[in-house]
Amino acid sequence: MVNIVIIDDESNARSFLASLLEKELDDKFHLVDSCASVSEGVLAIRNNKVDLVFLDIQMPEEDGFQLMSYFEEIDFEIIFVTAFDRYAIKAFDCSALHYLLKPLDPEKVKQAIDRFTKSTIHKKAVLQKFDVFAEYIESKQEKERIVFDTVSGFDVVILKDIIYVESAGNYCQIHFKDKTIKLVTSSMKAIEECLPINSFCRIHHSYIVNLNEVNCFVNADKEVKLCNGKLLKVAERKLKFFKSRMGEMA
Repeated sequence: MVNIVIIDDESNARSFLASLLEKELDDKFHLVDSCASVSEGVLAIRNNKVDLVFLDIQMPEEDGFQLMSYFEEIDFEIIFVTAFDRYAIKAFDCSALHYLLKPLDPEKVKQAIDRFTKSTIHKKAVLQKFDVFAEYIESKQEKERIVFDTVSGFDVVILKDIIYVESAGNYCQIHFKDKTIKLVTSSMKAIEECLPINSFCRIHHSYIVNLNEVNCFVNADKEVKLCNGKLLKVAERKLKFFKSRMGEMA
């Protein structure tokens, strides 16, 4: 049995989501409470065994993020419901948090439930993922960390420690300054979209480099030499863009 709490200040939104969940989960679903505010949601969570919270972000008294401050430990999963702008959506993607966009799409709700039921990540890990999101969204500056999904869960990575990213079939390998390599279950395109554009550059369909780790460029071979001595090819179609980006770093 999946015990669920919905927190949303809009009664129509709560009713619509509840009906979608009932249709999708049937007897596996138990709506513990449907709350109009964070304070109501906190009481519902404290007074019941809750597995999953659908949490609206933009509410008049307290926004959804304030829910975190009421609990020393998060032992339930959260799926955020939001009408946030593109910037925030990118931040959600970078932090590996689950989210749904308003107006709700029944198919997307189904997918969110599927992700929850198949998840092998410990529920308390949501706090660590949320920290990465908060760091990104509150400052709107270059983030220092990013979350990458892996075959066993997820890793929080310090961006300045990355030397380059390399395509590995449907996955990618991240190469670090300490010579370690992590295999992550994201595509090159997804990683490229989440990395800060002022310090990372895709130079080839197989490579993204940290521009701060570039030692030199060999024009004759169209290769970039990184600080760890690694030589990587720069694609012809990426050459002009790469050189302009390096010029900006000067």
